[in-house]
Amino acid sequence: MPRTLGILLGLSLLASACMPANDPETVRARQANELSRNLMSPFCPGRTLADCGSPDAAVVRDEIRASLRAGESPDMIQKRIETRFGEHVIGVPQQGIGWALPISVLLIGALLGGVALLRMVQRPRATEPAIPPEVERELARELDELEPR
Repeated sequence: MPRTLGILLGLSLLASACMPANDPETVRARQANELSRNLMSPFCPGRTLADCGSPDAAVVRDEIRASLRAGESPDMIQKRIETRFGEHVIGVPQQGIGWALPISVLLIGALLGGVALLRMVQRPRATEPAIPPEVERELARELDELEPR
């Protein structure tokens, strides 16, 4: 059994060593996938090019792959697509405010949720005033009278 396991492990290491991870085709496929995930589809509102099932989006994805094969940089391809379809295809925020706004909304929501949770867990405050000392003495005297001697 250990020999078989060793042979299988050796074969898997050999197979992974023979498959280059940084060959040009793999790099281009990763770049095309990243571009398709970062650009919003002009054909499917609210979806990226990668998630849009429209035939027109498939044409744009094919165009991205062809441009990468031709040696065009991902930035140039993105700029060309933005020029053609408008700035609404930008899926990743380009400015700091684009990241700061959703993060601040999440933080404020978490803070408000924490405050609400603390208020729900806390004991309710006493709504009745404390018994005045003279009434307490009177009650104590009456209880003493009721006790059997």
